[in-house]
Amino acid sequence: MKHSTLAWRQTLASLPMVGLIYGLTLVLGLLVALPMYSTLTTEDQRSLAFLNLLHGFDYTVVSDFMNRSGAALKAVFGMVRWLNLTYLFLTVFLTGGILLRFAQLSNLRARPAGMVSQFRAGLFWDGCSQYVGRLFRLFGVTLLFVLVTAVIWLIIGILVGSAVSSSETERETIGVSLVFFALFALTTTLLLCIGDFAKIILFRDDAHGAFRAFGQAGRLVLRNLPRTYGLYLVFILIGTGCFVLYFVLESLLTVDGWLMIAVLFVVQQVLIASRVALKVWWLGTAYSLVQSLPQPVRPLLESATSTLSAESAKEDC
Repeated sequence: MKHSTLAWRQTLASLPMVGLIYGLTLVLGLLVALPMYSTLTTEDQRSLAFLNLLHGFDYTVVSDFMNRSGAALKAVFGMVRWLNLTYLFLTVFLTGGILLRFAQLSNLRARPAGMVSQFRAGLFWDGCSQYVGRLFRLFGVTLLFVLVTAVIWLIIGILVGSAVSSSETERETIGVSLVFFALFALTTTLLLCIGDFAKIILFRDDAHGAFRAFGQAGRLVLRNLPRTYGLYLVFILIGTGCFVLYFVLESLLTVDGWLMIAVLFVVQQVLIASRVALKVWWLGTAYSLVQSLPQPVRPLLESATSTLSAESAKEDC
């Protein structure tokens, strides 16, 4: 709990960084939202049928629009695919800068009270660019393990399903499927948790071996499941709770004009900013946790991480 509390204080001290990441996310969203809005306003032909969507989802209206104007939306949907890839790249790219920021703040703990460290975008981008290559290799390793486990659970599920399908009812078959889906979800979240701790190990040791870092992180997580994977699940539940809260608010609000649409837009942006802060908070928690655990013997070489952190500490003095 103390690691989460410390990371929360450090996240609050890094609100300019959170705002920068949120701004980048907003820009990516607008790259699709604005062309989508332009296409919809052009293709709706001033039809009043779309007003029915203010009162809830209407399949007939959406189906008729897609049959008439689906071709015009293909280009926008293509942009969405590229946006997803860009967002994925951005997520991996920014990780190095986020971890460098927490390393900078951790160095301040040994300094006199009242000493603060201002966020500097230049140092942040330096951290992002320095670690992007090795973090992408680690992303590939994590994705490989996720795909392998997905195939394993799929094969086991097919074998078990074919064995019980002749003797079980449809409800029981669905139950078996849900059990295997839950096992796959738990395995996937565990691998993603290991991947996050592997990022910190790569950063801390200034290492380049993605497989080795993933293995070290796997041993660390499995030896400290409640403190690592348990906390990871708590953060997932917090994020899920934010989405549930949004859908509850959406169901309670009556969207009957531009004012309520603007209110929902603001609520959505607050949710997105909260998700960004939650991701930063989790990385800070994991970083603090890894720093508190026994560390392997490192070569007597000055890492790039220590250099950048030391430079930032000197500039703050």
